[in-house]
Amino acid sequence: MNPHVEQLAIPYQRSMTFLSYIRGPLVNDWVEEQAQWLIDQTTGGVPHAEENLWRTIETRFRQAYTDTAEKQKAQHNIRDLKMKGDDLDSFIAQFATTAKKAGYDLDGEATLDVFQRALPFKLVANCVKFDHPVTWNDWTASAQKHQQEYIFFKERVRGNDRRGGATKPQWRNALNNRNPNAMDIGRTRARATFTDKEKRQRVQSGLCFRCNQKGHIARFCPNQGARVAEASTSNTPVITVQTQGPVSAAQKAQALIATLHAESEEVRDCFAEELFRKKDFLNA
Repeated sequence: MNPHVEQLAIPYQRSMTFLSYIRGPLVNDWVEEQAQWLIDQTTGGVPHAEENLWRTIETRFRQAYTDTAEKQKAQHNIRDLKMKGDDLDSFIAQFATTAKKAGYDLDGEATLDVFQRALPFKLVANCVKFDHPVTWNDWTASAQKHQQEYIFFKERVRGNDRRGGATKPQWRNALNNRNPNAMDIGRTRARATFTDKEKRQRVQSGLCFRCNQKGHIARFCPNQGARVAEASTSNTPVITVQTQGPVSAAQKAQALIATLHAESEEVRDCFAEELFRKKDFLNA
């Protein structure tokens, strides 16, 4: 509207003209309320030229419709939010901002339900199973804890342990080395079952299948305390542990992890996903 037009120069007339352009079944009641307020003001002695009449109508309009539109948009958008990749912190910040614009209480049951649906299912399952979160702060703290553990474990399985463990290239070099001591773990050594090609090479070289030394065969190996890896044509690595004493749980775990590095990156990622997301996987 052009405020210099004579009809719009006076705040009262400008307000009434503005209200006359707002029509529709959803706004008629609001328009009538504002028009009645203007009449009451001028009837009570407020001059038609009082600029505050227009400012009040303009402010009420912005509050009623501009804020409402933003709120409705946020209410729609929050249901489409999903955590992408491993970036949980950014998702939490985005969800909290959108929830506030939507007028939602972060501790409200409905809001927390929407939040849970936006997270990966297995992450939610771990939060519920191990922490029993109730409030918004409970949920975010629990999700961040389990997500950090998952990321660390995922990096460890990939050979990217940033706390001083073997790097991915180091694991690759070790796995490509056919020396039976390449993956030596203290007094325990993990190795895969011999392939047909390896068996032929050992026979031709005269190496014992038990201790890798020349001069005798496995049947007469002086190291009778060791277990022999039986021949297999399977592509699945089979682990045997050679030790002179009892095998500890840690040694068994390290031997099993050693086989993962012979697998593809896709297999290692799947292993990390399944193992971490099911902390009680043995009873799953």
